[in-house]
Order: sequence, then C-alpha cells, then structure tokens
Amino acid sequence: MDPESESRAEGVHKFGSWALNNLQEGSLGLITFREALQAFQPVLATESDSQLDLEALHYTGSRSQPGAGPEAAAGLKSADDAEPGGLNIEMNSEEHDLRENVLAKAPLRLYDCENEVLKDQQTYLQETGHTIPPYLVVSQVWGEIKHQMILPTIEWPVAISDPAKWDTILAYCKAGKRVKWMWMDAICINQSNSPEADEEKAVEIPKMNHYYRGATACLVVPSNYLNFPLAHAQLVDLSCDIMDVNASVQDNAPRIWESIAVLDAVIGDEWFWRVWTYQEFLLPNKHILPDGQELRVDLLRRLLDWYHKILRNGSLKKPQGGTDYNFIHPGKELVISVPRNWQTRNLRFQMKEELEQNGHVNLISLIWQISHRQSMYPVDRLLGLYGLLSDEEKVPINPSGASDHNSSTAALESMWERMMAKAIMSGRVWPLLHDSPEPDAVDGKHWMPHITAPNLWNERFPGAALAGLHPETLHHHNQKDMKIADDGLHIAVRFVGCVMGMSTDIGDGGGEMNKITFCTWFLTANGCNTDPIIQQLQHGLATSDMVASNEIQGSQEALFAALHASSLHHYSKLMGEMNFGRKLTYGNEIMGWNKRVLCFQIEGHRTPFVVLAWIHCSSPPKMGDCWIVDVTSEPAQTVRRWIVVNKVGPKTFRKIGTVRAWQPIGAILNQSSMRIILD
Repeated sequence: MDPESESRAEGVHKFGSWALNNLQEGSLGLITFREALQAFQPVLATESDSQLDLEALHYTGSRSQPGAGPEAAAGLKSADDAEPGGLNIEMNSEEHDLRENVLAKAPLRLYDCENEVLKDQQTYLQETGHTIPPYLVVSQVWGEIKHQMILPTIEWPVAISDPAKWDTILAYCKAGKRVKWMWMDAICINQSNSPEADEEKAVEIPKMNHYYRGATACLVVPSNYLNFPLAHAQLVDLSCDIMDVNASVQDNAPRIWESIAVLDAVIGDEWFWRVWTYQEFLLPNKHILPDGQELRVDLLRRLLDWYHKILRNGSLKKPQGGTDYNFIHPGKELVISVPRNWQTRNLRFQMKEELEQNGHVNLISLIWQISHRQSMYPVDRLLGLYGLLSDEEKVPINPSGASDHNSSTAALESMWERMMAKAIMSGRVWPLLHDSPEPDAVDGKHWMPHITAPNLWNERFPGAALAGLHPETLHHHNQKDMKIADDGLHIAVRFVGCVMGMSTDIGDGGGEMNKITFCTWFLTANGCNTDPIIQQLQHGLATSDMVASNEIQGSQEALFAALHASSLHHYSKLMGEMNFGRKLTYGNEIMGWNKRVLCFQIEGHRTPFVVLAWIHCSSPPKMGDCWIVDVTSEPAQTVRRWIVVNKVGPKTFRKIGTVRAWQPIGAILNQSSMRIILD
C-alpha cells in the first residue's frame, strides 16, 4: 500500500472509531430531544395582546439623558449638520458666490509647509482663489506622549511621542517642495483643554472623512518610522520575486522562512492596530511612506493569506538552520498562534469597497473590524470611526466625555445605546441579527449588542470567536410599531418553529466539525429534513481555502453522499477519505465557536428541520421553551437570518443566538405576527 493510501486508510479507521465512540446504545450522545414530539403550538396564540400597553412604553436607558431616547435620537440632526462651533467666517461678496460644499469639505485649518505657518480656512482660501488647494494628510500614531512641542502660529502645545517624528514629516513635505499644504489632526484641530476646543472637536471629528477623502495622498508615519520603510520594501520584493509569479516554495524556502520576521515586524506596527488609524487606512486614495514609496496594504494582506496557506498545507517548513519562531506551527490547523497579529481582517478592502459604493460603512461591521484595535479612551472606539458612518447612524457627540477611563466607558455606552435605539426605532433590525452575547446585561437590555461586553467581537484567532457578522442582514426592516422600555424591546415577530432537539455545544477545529457532520448524518438517517444544514455545510466547502476551486463541486457532492450514507460504516469511510472535518474548519459560517445543531418543527409539518445555529455557550436552549423567530416584517421567503430565543416570561423572550434562514421554509410559514418582548 502506498503512503497516501495508507494515510487515507488510517484516517478512515480513526474517523470510524471516533464515530462509534459517540454512539450510546443506539442513540446519539451528541443530541438531546424532547421526550415526545408534540404538535406545533405558537406560545402566544391564546394570550391577549391587551397585556401590552404599547402607548405607555418609553425609553429609559440606564445612562439616558433627557431628550436622548429613540424618538429624540431619530429626530436629532446628525453630527455633520451640527452648528459650526467656533467657526466664524465673515464672507465678502466674492465669497458668497462660492459653492456651499466648499466650506463643508474645506478643512478648518491647513499647515503651510513652505512657510511653516498654520493658516485658518478664510486665510488659505483667499490665497488659493477660494478653492480647496491640493493638500497632504498625515496619519500617525500618537503613542505615549512624551513631548509638548511649541510651534509658531499654533496656539496649543502639539502632543507628540518624539519630536524627530515631526522633523521627518516636515522633511518629506519640504523635499523638492513636493507638499505646500498639509493637514494633521494634532496641528489643525484645537487640542487645548477648553470648552471651545471640545465644541470644535464635536464639529470636526465627523468631518474628518471629508479631509481624508479630499487629500491628494496620506503620509503614513508608523510607530517604527525609521525601520518600517526598508522592511516594507523587502516584502514588496518577496512578493514580486516569488508569490506573484508562483515560484517554487521549496526552492525559495530559506528566503520565505526568514522573511517571516520581517512580515511580523511590519504588520505588528502600531499603525495597523490603533482605532483612529482605521479610517485613515480606508478613506485616502493613496498611502505613502516617509521615504516616498507607496504603502502596499493590499500586498501585505495577500502575503498574510499566502503564508497561512503554505504553512497550513505543509509547503513551507523550517529549513535547515532556519530561525526558530515559537508562534509558527507548519501543518497544524492553528499555524500562527497568539499573540501574533496575523489576522487579515484589518487589511481587507471589503470595507473600502463598501465605502466607495455607499459613501459610508455599516456601523456594526466597523465595530467588528476595530474590536481588536487599541485606543487611549474607550469612547474612541466610536469617535475614531465616526467619519465612516452614515448620517442615519450618527448621534451628537461629546468629546469631553473622555476625561478618564470610567467616564469614557460611560460615554461610550451611552453613545452606543443611543445609536442602537435610533436604528431600531427607524425600523432597522440588524442590531438583532448579529451574534452578540452579553449574559451579564441588565434585564431589558439583553437584546442590544453590547459594545463593552468582554471579548464580544474577538476574531477566531486569538481565542474563541464569540460573535458573528452577517452583512446580508443590514437591510432587513420591521415596519411595525416598536417600542423600547425598561423591560425590553416590544416588537411584532413571526414564529418560525419550536426547537425539539439540540446538539451539545460545538467548538472550533476539525474534531468539532466532525461532530456537526455526524449529527447531520444521524438526523438524516432518522427522517429529519437536513437540507438547510447540508446547504450551509456545502457553502462552507465552497468558501474554505482548503478546497481548490476546481474541487468544490466534487467535494460538495461527496459530502452530500456521505451525509446520506446508508450505514455508519459507509458514512465513516467517505468522511475519512475526504477529510471534511479539516476542510470545513476554514469555511465561512462554519468555523468558530459557539455552534449547535438544532432540530425544530414548524406549524403544520411533523417532519423536523435541521439547522446549524450560533448559540453562545453561556445560554443553552431551553428545551420546549426555545423558538426560532423572524424579527422582520418583510416577505418571509426573502429573510436571510432568524434569531433563536428562550421564553423567560409570559410574553418575554431572550435572544440566545441566530441562525441562517432557509428560503423554502419561509415560503411555507404562517405569515401572521405576534407581539412579544425581547428582554
């Protein structure tokens, strides 16, 4: 027997042994069922809606201020529409002829690099013929403030970690007179501790998107600005010489292996991991480094993906005499271990594409993107991305709320609650359709994604993925009346089905994926409709980087055959041969922690349906009192995601997770809605 066949046979044997160990006297130890299948009975069908005095409901959040409720939030002017505090320009007759959007997009101040003078808007517009001149924006990590520079014509001390950094910025601008005008937040926004400065920041922070978009380029000054450019250039050469031309990994193993340290140093620079620099990454048209080369973020992302792939499939191994990296594990599922910042999500351009198409980026997508980034104050997690939001998501801001950590956390939570309330009261239900656990929330607030929940938005690596992002739900609406009160969100929903069976909590990795497929095979063999979960698993194969594009269809067909196998032996043989557990580990909506296989029954159908749900491990389904619910008012067959709830009171339910909707079920659902309270 050749080595490949021997390895495959060993895999089949191991998988078969694993499957047999999970069977307990003919029943499936992974799954729990109700003692007897019962007819579908909508839990609220016989209860009177008169118990809900909707007119009496009001929003009284724990940190709400007068006028800060959802009705007020929905009607508030956006931050972009705020009165321009501190900006008082007297216009002459010529200036009155300017287009209105010039002042709206023109920076309040620009720095004249040739003369080393800060000029206000009125002054520089007069010099440039009342047009916004070409200007450079500077993106730099403030870092630990060790110096307060006093610069001519600037009325406040300029906080900076190293004065040499300012010399580097100015040297780039003055070299060959390449830059006349420059905008930098520390210089062009009043940084003094005064009410006037706070008022100015409240106006300027939401406008920063105009400044970064309107600039000719963005000068990136990394934390390690002296060594970063050379390391970046080495990675560009590596990409051009090897990755982009598909050169042999084995033939170039020494160079590729030793370049791990270079890549680690570059992507580990603080510029990639600060909250405030994220919009500075997304908004500008071009990024340049102090030595003049273009910063190739797209190339760095592709390099990360490439390294993950060649380490995972075993193409790259430590060459003889190579450097020892304690965070590199070739051939393993977790090839890059914590705490290395080798996640690629913050280098991806999907957000930039969304920004270019819509002019803004969805709030919850941004929160997920910046969850692992660092900031001096908690409230910066929202203030630092405010320029990326749409007007309908913005609420008035108060930059002075960041005087200390505790008050900043309170300001962050208050701002977040007002944003969520504004979204819900406008009929947008995406805050309900994302995976967001907060078991320690106060009663009445479990329905709301909590921005300060521990580990809420962590990525799969490092640690467990506690939350999921589902962009397909961003446009879902519920046009029926909703109210926010102390006891929760009062909302009209459609009951999809009652959960009759569930698996144990399922984690991450190939072994855990085997549990999912094993449950699916068992439930298929016992007459359940497993089409929903099988389609999701097939989608996982299609999105896994462990399945080549020309192998996707064949893998999907083989998985379907395995899950419909007539015997445990046949199922085990097919699963072991194809190594589906490992392939599914890297599939979208499959990988990650906090999964459960759910078996549920819908009204008028005795055959249970099977889905793979996201259920947080701290909130298991309550058998018999667990329901799958549609929180939209849209045609049921168009809905993309449902929520999973436990009944906790006469008309009160608590969200414990979400599940991918299956359109054929939506087409046969009872379309009537019932009012409930989501606590």
